[in-house]
Amino acid sequence: MLQIRDLIWGLLLIGCAAAIQVEITPAQGEISVGESKFFLCEVVGDAKDIDWYSPSGEKILANRPDIFVSRADETTSILTIYHANVDNAGIYKCVAKNGEIEAQATVQVKIFQKITFQSAPSPQEFNEGDDADIVCNVVSSPPPTIIWKHRGSKIQAAKDVRFKIMDNGHLQIRSIKKTDEGMYHCEARVMARGEIDFKMIKVIVNVLPTIRARQSEVNATADTLSSALLACDADGFPEPTVTWTRNNIVLETGDKYSLNEDGSELVIKDVTKVDEGDYTCIAKNKAGEKAEEVSLNVFVQPHITYMSNQSASEFDEEVIFTCEASGDPTPTISWSFQNRQFTEGEQASWTRPDKYESLDRNIVVRSHARVSSLTLKNIQFTYAGQYLCTASNSIGQDNQHMYLEVRYAPKIQGEVTVYTWEGNPANISCEVEAHPRASVVWFRYGLQLPTANSTGITIYNTPTISYLEITPDSQNDFGSYNCTATNVIGTESKEFLLIQAEVPSAPEIQRVEPFSSTAVVEFEEPDSMGGVPIIKYKVEWRLHGQSWTGKEYDAKDDMTRITIVDLKPETAYEVKMSAINGKGEGESSLPRAFTTEPVPVDSGSGLGTGAIVGILIVVFFLLLVGVDVTCYFLNKCGLLMCIAVNFCGKTGPGAKGKDIEEGKAAFTKDESKEPIVEVRTEEEHTTNQEGGGPTEPNETTPLTEPEPAAANTTSTVVNLFPSTATNSVNESLSTAQSSPTSEATTITKVASASSSPQNSPVAQASLLKANTQPDVGPLVDLSDTPNVPPLSSPTLPVSEPVSPPSSNVDGSQSQCGPVKAPDNILNKDLQVDGPTKDVPSALCTDSTTPAQNDGKTVKDGNAKGETELKNATAEVKTVPNEAPQVNGNESKA
Repeated sequence: MLQIRDLIWGLLLIGCAAAIQVEITPAQGEISVGESKFFLCEVVGDAKDIDWYSPSGEKILANRPDIFVSRADETTSILTIYHANVDNAGIYKCVAKNGEIEAQATVQVKIFQKITFQSAPSPQEFNEGDDADIVCNVVSSPPPTIIWKHRGSKIQAAKDVRFKIMDNGHLQIRSIKKTDEGMYHCEARVMARGEIDFKMIKVIVNVLPTIRARQSEVNATADTLSSALLACDADGFPEPTVTWTRNNIVLETGDKYSLNEDGSELVIKDVTKVDEGDYTCIAKNKAGEKAEEVSLNVFVQPHITYMSNQSASEFDEEVIFTCEASGDPTPTISWSFQNRQFTEGEQASWTRPDKYESLDRNIVVRSHARVSSLTLKNIQFTYAGQYLCTASNSIGQDNQHMYLEVRYAPKIQGEVTVYTWEGNPANISCEVEAHPRASVVWFRYGLQLPTANSTGITIYNTPTISYLEITPDSQNDFGSYNCTATNVIGTESKEFLLIQAEVPSAPEIQRVEPFSSTAVVEFEEPDSMGGVPIIKYKVEWRLHGQSWTGKEYDAKDDMTRITIVDLKPETAYEVKMSAINGKGEGESSLPRAFTTEPVPVDSGSGLGTGAIVGILIVVFFLLLVGVDVTCYFLNKCGLLMCIAVNFCGKTGPGAKGKDIEEGKAAFTKDESKEPIVEVRTEEEHTTNQEGGGPTEPNETTPLTEPEPAAANTTSTVVNLFPSTATNSVNESLSTAQSSPTSEATTITKVASASSSPQNSPVAQASLLKANTQPDVGPLVDLSDTPNVPPLSSPTLPVSEPVSPPSSNVDGSQSQCGPVKAPDNILNKDLQVDGPTKDVPSALCTDSTTPAQNDGKTVKDGNAKGETELKNATAEVKTVPNEAPQVNGNESKA
């Protein structure tokens, strides 16, 4: 029964619940921030309770100020949200109950923010050069999009890096300028709602004044009735005004201060210490103000106002010096004694009244305020003297001396040992320091010196030193001597020793550095000086097996090197050394062998002897070439001339254009029928190198023989290149030029002697016809002319006639060249040695000196003298030498 009853009740309850229905109007809520809105909850059915629940699940009570719940009737409940904010957003629930029956409905409330300009002040002012942040705070939900415009154009930060739109919507302008001034358009947009709003913001750019102090610190000295000038220069627009303050009090012109018209200069009169401090100059205009501080430092020079001298005896406990000084800033007092300064380490200063102690803690410095004390403990005789107190600050200092007198017993100093030798006087010095002054006495063996029987002893006294001069006569004079000094404080004695000196030991040769003529000897000083200083070093050297050569050198401090000179290059030597002091010369060191170096040729170039010889040979060769070239161009002689004639077929420079003229001129004055020339060679009966040929002409062999003149016969003209022929030509030319019957010169025909003149092909092939018969010219010896350099060619055994220069119209002499035999001259056939070939023209010289007769000249008996050859035309044929003969008598170029 119980189960059935429960089932019935449950079905009743379900039926009743289905009977309650809840509905909220409006079904969705959308509220702008700050606005108010209500929601109506309607219940269909019998409901005793209607309640509202917040988004957090809490039941909304009726007494809340922002959200209010009220019940209009038994079926309706109203939820009112006043001045909504974003926290009110969420799902609200309306629940209706009737006993166990319950029904509910929900509504989602959305809170959105309209475009609201929370902060967009206008105008906004900035200083030129600052990073301006133009404020435009806009809120909305969803957040708005901010767009900035200036002068009607949208600001695009991507195109101008100076502009940047911040995340908060502000506009940042980096280093804002005066040209950035104007109206700025801040526009906000919400695309979801199509909402838009904007604000106009005025931006003002102010130029702040600038101010700078001419001097940041000004120093002045007090109590001198002087003035101090403080100045600041200000710039800005508009022109700023300058004011001065001190301790926030504005300074004005009066008895103490004076300002110029624009206020930039402040003069402080009669400066005193109270005027010291910081002064502020302020530049101000409508853009703002700038301030700069100027410090005035007022100094007072230090002055020592108190000092005192002190006196003490040695070993007293302490002495205190006191020094007082005044000055602003407060001076620092320091102490010094001789070269020692008591300001190092933890020297006391006026701001830190500590104390300074020396390392031995016998000197203590204490300072307080303007007083400093110097304490000397455990007084010693070395403390006596003047102590300097120095008071100094930033503008000067003051010095005062204080004297410490220390009374002490004598102190004896000086070298204890003195070296000398018999007969050499020595001084023993007894240096005494004492205050008051001490008396000095010398003793030996308990007896005061000098004794009645002592000889060679003399005593000399000065205020601080007593000298005992001893000239030892024997070994007994060496030994101990006593010096005793006494004053009112005490007595001091000291023993001095007079020791027999010895000669020094041998120095040790470390190394010998040889050169070509010198050597540097490096050595070490002797181990034993003998008690007295070394005055000289003796260096001896020799060749092996010969006697020693020595030289003494004055000893100097730290002397370790000696140079010996006048040595022979590439020679082996020995060297040894000894030291000399006042006692004498010591033993010599062991000999040291060395070998000198060869003489350097050129230490700068580094060339060897072979290279130098090679260079000299090249220079000599170049010199010969230069001489040969000069002979070739000037005298038509030399090796180049031979090469030109033999291989090139040339007659030398300047010979071609004048050959015919010179030949004609040579024959015009010669009326001889058959000139005869004798040529002498250097060696007689010398055969040529071919062996079977005809013999060479010698000094007595005639090359041509006079024959009766024949009609229509022309002599062959050939070159003669051996040295003797060339010299003979020169002599004949000289003789011809000096002839009183010739205006130009005599032509001499030269040919080599032949064993068969009639069969000579040269004589037969080179006949020249002449219209006239020349007279026989004089026979001229051409064998010896040593002053003319030979220009012979070993390949040309014959020569043609050479004519000397003929006088031109202007009086100048023409150069030699090939000549032509006159057609009217009938000459006998000339015979030549060997086959006759055409031969290049020979050289000749301009010589005006008559040739001297050396006894070898042969004259033809039929010669009639030199006559003029008129209207003669000469022609020269040159036959190349195809088969030259070389003989041993040919001269060298």
